[in-house]
Amino acid sequence: MNLDKLLEEFKETADRTLLRGMEDTTDLEERIRMNMEKKGKKRFRFTYPLSAALVAVVLVIGFTPYLLQKEGTSTHTPNGTSAEPGTHQKPDPKAHPASDDQAIMETVDEIVGVLRVGMTQDQIKDKVSMTYTAMDDYGGGGDDGADEYWGYSIFAKEGYKRKDWAMIETEGLLKRDVGLELLVGWKDKKLHWYTLSYVQGKDVYLFKMNSNGTVNEDVVDVPQNGTQTPVATSVFDLKPEEQDRYYNYMYEKKDDLLRGLSPIDVLKLYVKAQQEGQLEMQYALHIEDDGSEKPTPEQYLEDMKKDPVGARNSWKQLKKMRELASDITLEQTSEKEAVVWVTFKDNSDKVGYKMQKNKQGIWKLNWMARQ
Repeated sequence: MNLDKLLEEFKETADRTLLRGMEDTTDLEERIRMNMEKKGKKRFRFTYPLSAALVAVVLVIGFTPYLLQKEGTSTHTPNGTSAEPGTHQKPDPKAHPASDDQAIMETVDEIVGVLRVGMTQDQIKDKVSMTYTAMDDYGGGGDDGADEYWGYSIFAKEGYKRKDWAMIETEGLLKRDVGLELLVGWKDKKLHWYTLSYVQGKDVYLFKMNSNGTVNEDVVDVPQNGTQTPVATSVFDLKPEEQDRYYNYMYEKKDDLLRGLSPIDVLKLYVKAQQEGQLEMQYALHIEDDGSEKPTPEQYLEDMKKDPVGARNSWKQLKKMRELASDITLEQTSEKEAVVWVTFKDNSDKVGYKMQKNKQGIWKLNWMARQ
């Protein structure tokens, strides 16, 4: 940015803006210059066509677009109140409205791209510099493993206040009183899990990063006239006896429980494990014979936490498979090798999973199974 040019434009337009009537802008110009040099590079950058004078006002009063604020502009207490009322300035909802779906989605993508399970509170403050509400409990039932909670309201209108952090604020999101809310669960001052609830069109979405690095992201079913949308069926749905086998194997990890299952049966168990974020079961369903290339269990679990974008893409692939798969077929390539093919209702390219029979005669997935 050419600061001298910006200041010159500011001086020429000041009398037509919020600053009209100010006789001497010299001191204000110096404050702008110092503010620019101090702020440096922003971690979240969004470009909007603002006038030079409005940019100057934004820099002086201390807020940045989308509540992504310079750290230290407000102080927070454990009960969620600000220790210095008035130090935080809300963005202009006309300039950054909660009705801007693209900006909301870009913000979601930015947050997912930088937050990682295990990050410290100081690291989060450095990455996401905005006002938060600290809570002793958010109503999660105490079984989520967290010992502290922070909530952020982003793209919020002037005067918006979260009614209850115990659930998704669907009413506020649908009314566009707020565009995006971030809830973080902490354990020992490190990020344990987080959720993002956001609005797109007439739908509210919920994204969750689980403590093991897996994710879920779906439309929130808002009851209409007291009824909820029926759950859609899928070719990957398990029958009652398959459900029993799934949970027995999830708890015991004994391969004998898989004996007699076809490659298609094993793949259906694997898809269920993906859906429920059961990483240890996913690992166990892969081939482990000598000579097969495989990570250690520790590597497998840790790699998930390092790649939230990859985990999100995997979830989207899984969601497409469950919703659009029309058929599952088996291609037996040898006595010990096979490919399970998934075809789709929208005629998109079919997906294959390589399967292999281990030394005990039980079908498992190859480590590079999807093709």
